[in-house]
Formats: sequence, C-alpha cells, structure tokens
Amino acid sequence: MIKIIQSEFYRIRKSRLFFYCLLLSAFFMLSLALTFHYDTVKVPTKMNIQATVSLNKFTEFLFSDYSLIFPLTLFLGLYFTEDYHRGTYAILLSKGISRTSLFYGKLVASWIGTLLYTIVSFLVAYLFILSLWIKQPQIEYSIPLIIGYLLLQILCFLGYTTFICLISCLFRFRAIVIVINFCLLGTLYLYLTKISTALDLNYSLYQYWIVGLSHKMKINLYIYQLPKILLTITSYIFIPATLSFLLYQKSDLRKLERR
Repeated sequence: MIKIIQSEFYRIRKSRLFFYCLLLSAFFMLSLALTFHYDTVKVPTKMNIQATVSLNKFTEFLFSDYSLIFPLTLFLGLYFTEDYHRGTYAILLSKGISRTSLFYGKLVASWIGTLLYTIVSFLVAYLFILSLWIKQPQIEYSIPLIIGYLLLQILCFLGYTTFICLISCLFRFRAIVIVINFCLLGTLYLYLTKISTALDLNYSLYQYWIVGLSHKMKINLYIYQLPKILLTITSYIFIPATLSFLLYQKSDLRKLERR
C-alpha cells in the first residue's frame, strides 16, 4: 500500500489542478490578510484610535468564510472521481493489487495532499500579515494556543476530505459530486443555523457539520470544548472512511472502466 500512497501523492503533486487550487488559496489568503489589516489597523488609525493587532483574531479570521474550503472541494471532487472514468482501476486490479490497497492508498494520499494544502495556505497567510505588521510595536498572540488551534483545523480538513471521499464513492460522476459538495456547503449552513437559532442552542448544530466546526471554533474556547471537537472530527474521519470502503468493495470497478 505504501507504493500506492507514494504513487498517488506523486500524482497530486504533479497535478496542475492542485497547483491552481494552491494559487487560488494563496490569493484568498492574501485577500483575507489585506482585509483584516485594513479593518483592524487602517480604519482605527484614520479615526485616531489606537490599533491593537492580534494574531489570535487573524487566525480565527482565516476560517471565517469558505475561502480555504472552496479550492480544496474542487480538487478533491475531481481527484476522487477521476479513476472511475479512466483505465486505472482495471489495470491495477489485473496486476493483483487489492482493492484495500487501492482505496486506502488513495485516501491516505488525499490526506497528505490536504495537509500540504493547509500548511502552504497558512504559511502564505502568516508571512503576508506579519510583513504588513512589521512596524507594529506590539502583536497580541499566544503561540501554543494558535498551534493547537491550527492542528485542530487541519484535522477538520482531513475529516472534510474523508467526507468528500464518501460522496465520491456514492455518486462517482465528477460533475454530480462537485455540485453536491458545493450545494451542501451552503444548504447545511442555512439549514443548521436556522435550527440552532430556533432551538436557542448554546452549541450550534452547525458545529456538528465538520465545516461549521472549523468556522465557529474559537482560540480562547477550544480547550474547554476539546472533547466535543475531537469526537466530531473522529466521527467525520472514521465513519465516512468505513462507509466509503464498504461501497468501494462492492462496486464493480471493471464494469465502470469499460463504460
């Protein structure tokens, strides 16, 4: 399976779409940094108000919308479905490679690709905002809390990656998979937030949706919510992975290839 992982990760690294999604993510990170800098430094300065720059608040701001999710959703939707419509599965199965190795090799490679995607995006965001704040006398930050927060966010993205894998195994056709994932992003946000508001819940139902958990997580609170956060992330990693594998095992891959 290690060779499959290496091969799949090589495909990810050499993929033009992955590169373009990284560029798009970098553009979003630069835009968010500029927006945050303008709102927290430029505007108060113009109003003769002392500006306090906060790396903690900027870190949360990076996940305040779908900027990081959109490019990743596009790439993963295409990545998980491309082999259903190529001759790859038929060739590999004919060489005696097991379905288990094929499935988990691709899934683990997607996790590594997601890890690379998030780390590069984080580096771009922090390098840019710190370059804007280079003349600021004081920056509010808490390095251990920020690192822990980012690690949890990475786990959220791995859970989201696994969820897209499940959707891909269910529907297989790239156009359908991409449309469903993008519709879920908006529909579940509107639906779950309305339910939470109507029920007056302290812990929003939206936070049980892996994307909502990422968006709503707070640096100063995540330590106290850690059991709920870890349980939600674990559910989105192991349950979709198990269901995806069962679907993958039962699917007629060779028949799909002949189409």
